[in-house]
Amino acid sequence: MHGRGEMTRMHEIDQVEYTPPALAFPVQEGLVRACRETFGTLRAVVLTGSLARNEASYVCRAGRAILQSDVEAMVVLQDDAALPTRATHQALCHLAQHYLQERGVAVEVSFSVVHAAYLRHLPPHIYSYELRCCGVVLFGDSDVLHLIPSYSASELSREDAWRMLGNRLIERMAADSADAAMARYRGIKLCLDLASSLLVFFGRFQAGYRARLYCMEEAAATAQANALPFDLRQFMPLLRQCTAAKLDSETAVDLGPDFEERVTRWAWQLWQWELASISGCSASFTAEQMLRAFGRRQGGRKLLRGWAYTVRRVGWLRSVRHWFKWLAICVGGLTPRHAIYLAAHHWHACEANGSVDAARELAGVRKLLPVCRAAQNSPALLAAEIVRNYKEFAVETRA
Repeated sequence: MHGRGEMTRMHEIDQVEYTPPALAFPVQEGLVRACRETFGTLRAVVLTGSLARNEASYVCRAGRAILQSDVEAMVVLQDDAALPTRATHQALCHLAQHYLQERGVAVEVSFSVVHAAYLRHLPPHIYSYELRCCGVVLFGDSDVLHLIPSYSASELSREDAWRMLGNRLIERMAADSADAAMARYRGIKLCLDLASSLLVFFGRFQAGYRARLYCMEEAAATAQANALPFDLRQFMPLLRQCTAAKLDSETAVDLGPDFEERVTRWAWQLWQWELASISGCSASFTAEQMLRAFGRRQGGRKLLRGWAYTVRRVGWLRSVRHWFKWLAICVGGLTPRHAIYLAAHHWHACEANGSVDAARELAGVRKLLPVCRAAQNSPALLAAEIVRNYKEFAVETRA
């Protein structure tokens, strides 16, 4: 583990004090109160995500903090305590949001509820690395994050980094074009996570946007940068601006009228470049060929695991009418997650290239989605269906 990460862990209890005064106490008090009222005896409550790293995007108005970032937290239960039902989990999130709202913090709250064994078995993913480096223990066992294995940057999973980039690309599709501020924020997040994903492939990942900017500056001057599908020299000025905008919401940054189109194009190019790397395919292959080859190489067990989760989510009886479609996608070497990624990739290609055969391509998008409720093959309806399928069948599973 890098020295910077260890230094962050040494000061994890104090780190929350460096968040803005309008946030620090309300977040700590509100989250801990909601968790203790819901579960009683706890091992720990841990603040995670950008707020724990003191990198959350927010604006303060008349003593009220409005966050663009979600508040993410983890509840570590005692080993003999039962995990909550979905209803209890949702009630906990709503209760925490209510307590924060009372204290002048408007934000969406999400919790992970786990046992200590979950921490001990976390894989070498970006989430594990940043949680160990930057997680802030708000209540309970101050050493609980030491249970996470101490992975080095070179050990981090490239597949996890590729999946994160795919997730951000789909989340970017959820931004309502009428909400310019949210669209801009999602574009900034995509730019930053494009850099994060790339640094994992370079073996240079660091926790925190500031540190990653420095690492990207160094990487841009190396021979590794020459192999990329886009010019890193064009990307770096945009990354500097997005880092400044993410770390200080009040910073006036002119990202240009084509900012979102450029960063989305580069992100899809990098996503396919990374896919070629993890699948072992030639760069001349299409994304569909790469994904199908990758799925077959991973084996039937991983394919079936993803589809078993989809069946459980939809329900055995309700899913019967989808089984033939799902079987055909599975035999083709695609997990539900990969099918959704491929649908998003086809959708973007259709939108970006203005295909003369758009109707046929959009029909292909529809066939890839595990469950498609759109009445028509319109780009807007299918974009919403891609996002809905992603949330339903990919967000809560690693399959």
